[in-house]
Amino acid sequence: MTGINGHVKTLTKLARIIDASQTCRRRHCYKVEQHAIFVCKKLSLPSREVKIIKIASILHDIGKIGIDLNIIKKPAKLTTSEWADVRMHPGIGANIIRQLGFLDDIVPSVMYHHSRFEGGGYPDPNMSGEAIPIGSRIISVVDAFDAMTSDRPYRKAMSRETAFAELERCSGTQFDPRIVKTFLDVV
Repeated sequence: MTGINGHVKTLTKLARIIDASQTCRRRHCYKVEQHAIFVCKKLSLPSREVKIIKIASILHDIGKIGIDLNIIKKPAKLTTSEWADVRMHPGIGANIIRQLGFLDDIVPSVMYHHSRFEGGGYPDPNMSGEAIPIGSRIISVVDAFDAMTSDRPYRKAMSRETAFAELERCSGTQFDPRIVKTFLDVV
């Protein structure tokens, strides 16, 4: 994490540029970051871990710059092939961050933010439970909440209450139950 303090503003602006390129994602990374920080604080994570998760939450979708924008902005259900392309974004993002040379601690949280608590997520379907980095488990919950409560080209936003119910329904399967409970406590 050496040198990260001087680069946080630049990284944040990069994330905002990515968000701005997609109308339905305006302020997505900011909201994910803010919610992730609330969860970290409620869990009393060490300050170094909070800093890692903060930056990872800002950059969690940076890999989408490697995905065809027509797929990202598509106003309809994705084809199997398009969905396979989208599922590559965590790996692309991890590779981009790895190449920066000073954010190695961020890479696992970005790489595994679409892992499922019970396994079967992507990019590694064998990653599950506590083996998933805590940052990834937090980002997974807050990312899903923001996605559910935001309008998308192919659907309207859910109410917060409906999204809360969905998080609870998927607790223990898709999401870490402790993170879901903590998130619901702080939101």
